[in-house]
Amino acid sequence: MPAFKNNKQMVEYFWNEVFNKHNTSVIDSLTAPGYIQHSPGFRDGRQAFEDGINGFLKEFPESKAEIKHIGADGDLVFIHNHITLNASDRGQAAVDIFRVKDGKIVEHWDVIQDIPEKAENNNTMF
Repeated sequence: MPAFKNNKQMVEYFWNEVFNKHNTSVIDSLTAPGYIQHSPGFRDGRQAFEDGINGFLKEFPESKAEIKHIGADGDLVFIHNHITLNASDRGQAAVDIFRVKDGKIVEHWDVIQDIPEKAENNNTMF
């Protein structure tokens, strides 16, 4: 496990390991046992999160969540990302917010929006 200079660096490492490399072994060392989850698809607790992510990755082994923007403010780290389930998936735009305490992720929120086929403007969601 690398040494992290700050919360942003730790959360970025966690994100890429879990959601892009599908290495869930880091969950135990980087999340608190009492992990609080605000995403409606997951229960509270580190083990519930790990079980849910392992199930998701088993169902969608080609999934990726590319970080487009990342920032931090105090104990919060924000990731704007592009989720795809496979190479042909248009995907979803998401913002995930993590609260970090004592070097561990203790709380998580997210908002997720499907990427439409057409938009009313020429801007992307990223």
